[in-house]
Amino acid sequence: MTTRTAAPPLHRPLRPRPVPRGLLAIAAILGLLATALGLLALLRPGSAPFPGSATPPPVVAMTGPTVWSLVQIAGGLLAAAGALAVRRSRSGAPVALSALAILEIAVFGLGSSSLTVLSGAGYLLALAMPAIVAAAGLSLLVRGRTPGRVTGAAILLGLITLAVLLREQIVHIAETLTPALLGQVGEMSATALFVLTAVVWAVILVGAVRGSSALARGGRWVLRHRVALTVVAAASALPYALLRLTWLTPWPQLGGEAAADPSTRLWGLVLSSGAWCGALLTMGLVRPWGEVFPRWFPVIGGRRVPVAVAAVPGFAVAGLLCCAAVPMALMGLSAPGGASLLLVVESLIAFPCWLWGPSLGLAVWGYVEHRRAIGR
Repeated sequence: MTTRTAAPPLHRPLRPRPVPRGLLAIAAILGLLATALGLLALLRPGSAPFPGSATPPPVVAMTGPTVWSLVQIAGGLLAAAGALAVRRSRSGAPVALSALAILEIAVFGLGSSSLTVLSGAGYLLALAMPAIVAAAGLSLLVRGRTPGRVTGAAILLGLITLAVLLREQIVHIAETLTPALLGQVGEMSATALFVLTAVVWAVILVGAVRGSSALARGGRWVLRHRVALTVVAAASALPYALLRLTWLTPWPQLGGEAAADPSTRLWGLVLSSGAWCGALLTMGLVRPWGEVFPRWFPVIGGRRVPVAVAAVPGFAVAGLLCCAAVPMALMGLSAPGGASLLLVVESLIAFPCWLWGPSLGLAVWGYVEHRRAIGR
């Protein structure tokens, strides 16, 4: 009588191991940069990035720039000292490191949350959409099969036609947005530094609890529900995408009278395309082309998608959305016409960062667990 050997479990448990020293070094450097930025704001108040902002972080608006600079300096110094201490520790001090990570996430992720980087990133993606669509159309035309070539040719022909017919509106958009974006470089850079700090400490937190039963249970849960989580994350981009498309109709939403301008209508279409692109890329987390590059991609077509190519930007965007959830929810309270519950509800529906960020983070986690489970 033969005995059968049990098959190895599909979802292999993670083994505890110290957080990479390089990651702790990055956290220390970011802490020192935040400290230097806080000291500069104290010594030269005019250089502080948030006081003149139209949408400052709620903590800055409530406490003032001086208090925030002090909190920023304390958080940065604690981050640098703690990361370097753990880096020299043999045990890795997982409990102390976890507590420090939660504190840093609260200070730099929630405390410095602002709409500036989110809006700036959205505008930059929108500005890049024509080039992205053109590159996709050209790749389909050159490397695709017959249906792909027809689609690629149609895309390129459509883009050329729009560029010729709407050249004046395109020039007007570029002339209007370029100075606006350049004027926000300081605030966007500072907020990006704080969001990056929070994301790095979130990764450190995951590394500190690696191998714990709670993390293992969470990994199994997101693996089971990763399709539903991905659909929710992708659908969270649709309210914004659809609202921007209303600028092309006689009933524009969230655009006011400005949406009647032809340049604004074109800009609404471009902004909407960026949101649709985000939804499409999110669905790639559960589609075959999220694991293998489509064959019509130049150079990398047919190759395996490295997990980091999807996970790193996915987690970064999720962190950005989570950090923007609080100021986005409070946007209706600071409207020019005064606080309004209706405006708060509208902002929560039109810009569902409160749902989009967490669901995207869980969807990306599920993607990572899926790729680890299948061993590739």
